[in-house]
Amino acid sequence: MDEYIVVVPNGTTEINESYRNFVGGAGYFVANNIFSRLVVTEVGGAASYPDLAEHWECLDGARRWRFTLNRHARWHDGQPVTAHDVAYTHLTALANGYHAASFLHGIADIKVLDDHLVEYHLEEPNAAFLTQLGNFAATHILPKHLYEGTDWATNPYNQNPVGSGPFRFVEMVPNGRIVLAAWDGYWGPPAGVDQVTIVVEPDLDECVRMIADGRAHYAPQDVLTMKRLPLAEGSAHASVYRERGPGVALLSFNYRQERWADRRLRMALAHAVDRSRLERFAEPGWSEPWANFFPGNSFGVARDVTAVGHDAATAEKLLDEAGYPRGADGRRLSLRMYYMATFDGHGGLARSVAEDLAAIGVHVEYAGLDSATWSRQIGRDGDFDLTISGGNMMPDPDITASRLAGGGQRNHLALANPDADACYVAARSTTDMAERIAHYRQLQEVWARDASVVPLFWYCIYLLRSDQFHGWADQVDFRIPFWHWGRLRKITGGEG
Repeated sequence: MDEYIVVVPNGTTEINESYRNFVGGAGYFVANNIFSRLVVTEVGGAASYPDLAEHWECLDGARRWRFTLNRHARWHDGQPVTAHDVAYTHLTALANGYHAASFLHGIADIKVLDDHLVEYHLEEPNAAFLTQLGNFAATHILPKHLYEGTDWATNPYNQNPVGSGPFRFVEMVPNGRIVLAAWDGYWGPPAGVDQVTIVVEPDLDECVRMIADGRAHYAPQDVLTMKRLPLAEGSAHASVYRERGPGVALLSFNYRQERWADRRLRMALAHAVDRSRLERFAEPGWSEPWANFFPGNSFGVARDVTAVGHDAATAEKLLDEAGYPRGADGRRLSLRMYYMATFDGHGGLARSVAEDLAAIGVHVEYAGLDSATWSRQIGRDGDFDLTISGGNMMPDPDITASRLAGGGQRNHLALANPDADACYVAARSTTDMAERIAHYRQLQEVWARDASVVPLFWYCIYLLRSDQFHGWADQVDFRIPFWHWGRLRKITGGEG
């Protein structure tokens, strides 16, 4: 039996990413291998490929999208996958504000035309709609016959999921392991390994050691950071893969608080950031301090539009003007800043930013939060002053709208800039790429003008992966994501 072993630092309590998501949890990776979406968006590009949908049409200037489903698609219990499953999943997520709704904005209705034909009616044209549907775990299709009439929060199939992907669920030992098996009834290319075993190991150093010494074959991208590269050196079993990251770490403000309405305060903090001090976290050629609002590999990045540079004197002047003079202790104000502990590299950025702000009299206490705490404290309660966060900004910049546009479901900042929001709408409304790029340029100009967010660092993705397997995203023509394992094959003659 060919077994593929994945080691992750965080377990999971359920496997239904269309309902809710805990970033970095094991359920994210399980869901991507047992469930299907309508389409899959390639890694590093804007092209979309068939998944459940074998054909699609863009109608009425991108106001309607029609999808023809693969008639051979089946659920793991043998029932056919139909357009009714698609409409049910996404309409239910939209009606209840579940996680999938983060990437389904602008849908007016979903019409089932027949068992294998479904049509999305949008409130306005959206040229980025395919990339929304093909994004991550958020838009997985669920089996209507197992979920309809139930509360998604308590449905037992969250613990014993039935999907339509290349692997079927076998068992889950909470905070121990999750086992998947290749499904011989899969309607697409058959899985290349017999079993996937996901092992939970909270110690990040040990995660790296397990792959380096051959006890495991892969870990998620946030496990191996630059500081852990020495643990992987000299491995006889695995190699390090590097790729320029799809996002930029941002310093952001809690716009629920009245003080952040003052542009002078935001601009003061932006001027306080000394990106040259972030060089210590960079690997030449792979990661770097970054003043642009999109990563350099995004088709939408405007290279000449940047955040303001380091200028402590201007920062102090702006703070005085905004009504934050230094007190007797030298402090102007105290703030709380959080980052998601899953993204281990953000801890160093937080420390550096806190030191920069201290130099202008702004005291900052900072801490990393686990995914569940982040969801509750930052996302639900808004209990913070500043955050450092990353996340994908590709393949289409529209993906950032759920985090940075007014009303976006993942917009924990409560950022609502009418000028920026208008740029998002304009970019969606045209299928002309030159026009879309121009609108995204305007978006970045607005962010720079208003210091809406402050870019800090363009990071690198590090992956430590076994030399016993072939079929990674950079090794096959179809640019599958690194978290999808259906194309992996054990190399003939490789060690067991």
